[in-house]
Amino acid sequence: MDDTTTQTNGSGDYEVLDEVRAEHVEITQGGAALVQAETVTITQGGAQMIEAREVSISQSGALGIDSDHAVLEGSAAFVVNADTADVNASIAGFVVSDVVKAKGSTIGVLFAGTIEGEPNVKVDARTAAAMGAAAAITYVILKRLFSRS
Repeated sequence: MDDTTTQTNGSGDYEVLDEVRAEHVEITQGGAALVQAETVTITQGGAQMIEAREVSISQSGALGIDSDHAVLEGSAAFVVNADTADVNASIAGFVVSDVVKAKGSTIGVLFAGTIEGEPNVKVDARTAAAMGAAAAITYVILKRLFSRS
């Protein structure tokens, strides 16, 4: 990776790049299929896959984000895998994170250690896993109790 900033800025025409690899990437009104960098900032654009230490997307979208720290502001993402995820006024399909900080957001499926704020979570995977385990244990116990010997 080089130390330059790769920037797409489509004034009128949207520029879409296949792959962007650089130290710092800033995309404004454009998009990329794959972005690999230390820091990524996207404003009114999008990316299919982002792999970076720090990701910030505003009024944008991403199919997948793999990051140490991801910030979504008024954006949408399908899958977010981050140590810390700040999801503000945004929508995310799946979030896997140690810490989720959310405000005014909707998350479809959440796998998180700590949740700060009050996101609208459709399925909290921690609760779903506990319910699944309880159902499996109940099934085994009932099967043993009522088995035909």
